[in-house]
Amino acid sequence: QQMARTNHPCVYLDLSHLDADFVRSRFPHIASVCADFGLDVTCDQIPVRPGAHYMIGGVTVDDQGRTTLPGLWAAGEVTSTGLHGANRLASNSLVEGLVYGARAGEAASKAAKLIPDDFAVPTFSSDSDLFERDDDELNITDLRNSLSSLMWRQVGIERTETSMQEAAERVEFWDGFVSNRELSEMAGWELQNLLLVAQLMIASARARTESRGVHLRSDFPRTDAAQARHLDIIATS
Repeated sequence: QQMARTNHPCVYLDLSHLDADFVRSRFPHIASVCADFGLDVTCDQIPVRPGAHYMIGGVTVDDQGRTTLPGLWAAGEVTSTGLHGANRLASNSLVEGLVYGARAGEAASKAAKLIPDDFAVPTFSSDSDLFERDDDELNITDLRNSLSSLMWRQVGIERTETSMQEAAERVEFWDGFVSNRELSEMAGWELQNLLLVAQLMIASARARTESRGVHLRSDFPRTDAAQARHLDIIATS
């Protein structure tokens, strides 16, 4: 909000009131990075701006890391374990990854032992009438950058129904252009996945008509006790 009011690309952090040795010992990495840019964290103003660094929510798993898809286990930031509420406490993600990584690995190992030795992975074949193979005209880098920019502007720190509806329409348009192609490069597969995740994020944010934790709806600024629950999006087809 301060950046919007001042039309400035950042705000500034001032640590000059703290003991210099304490700052350097407490934040050695930040001090080193700032020094590379000619900034002394103990006395200079440090430019700061928001950034997305963790995904709260994801694929629903049980306490063993088992998903609803048979044979698939998951652990870490990709999952929704139920351990995090409306915000993630610092460092909880590391502990979660260690615990669920071990649990998922052990459970998947036990399940694998039950699969016959003659098990063969089913052959996947696509319907050539449904997919376009030629991706020469698809600028994957441009679409990925556009998607990132759109999500930051329309589904970023502050969200409204109007902004998210516009984002949903744009992402749906891009998805229709990308997902009907059988892409051959990893960057293309990642773009298809990013478009899917973007649609799920928008749908979830639109469904939660309140502000809670890191989810801020400008059109619904208050917290609604009736919505104190996790939201699940389930595929119907």
